[in-house]
Amino acid sequence: MSVLRVTYLSRETEPFSAGALIDLLEHCKHNNPSLGVTGMLVYANGTFLQTLEGDTHKVELLLEKIERDPRHQDFQVIKREPIDERVYKQWSMGFERLTETALQEVPALRAFQLDDFNPEFLSAHPSVVENLLQRHRSLHWDPLIREIDARDQFIGELRAALISARQRNEQALLLIESVIEAAAEGVLKDRHLQLCRRMVDTLRSR
Repeated sequence: MSVLRVTYLSRETEPFSAGALIDLLEHCKHNNPSLGVTGMLVYANGTFLQTLEGDTHKVELLLEKIERDPRHQDFQVIKREPIDERVYKQWSMGFERLTETALQEVPALRAFQLDDFNPEFLSAHPSVVENLLQRHRSLHWDPLIREIDARDQFIGELRAALISARQRNEQALLLIESVIEAAAEGVLKDRHLQLCRRMVDTLRSR
């Protein structure tokens, strides 16, 4: 099977609420496993930086679908390469909302400002894109995980648990924001309660 890794940039056409981000991640995590697609999504300032890995034909079809999605604009593929081995195989879709704090954790990115996270700057600075994605390419990307890795003989299980916990924490924050937004607008629905129950079940199961 021919395996392809593609990285693209796009900009949201309208601001993504926390609820919209949850919907996007839910969609990815529901559909990507059946497609055999893995990857990483970094989001900030209304900009998406995403890498997809998988069967060449399926990745190309998924890219076409994303490009046609009315929620995206300024879509551009910035890197396309055949690969022998996946680097995001642990995630159907890893996710990070980039922050200034996160940037300070990466020495190569300390001069990079969060305001520069936009398609124009990133497409002109491939080394920044590489550094943004590089820290997610192994289970060692988080400083706390690196510290544990150096000291603990059970690092395999602990490392995976920490990564899973951080992903669940990010999703829980999005869910809370979504419920707050819906309550403020007076449009809290059964869907929000269902998402809350699923998140509680997920947190209790780990």
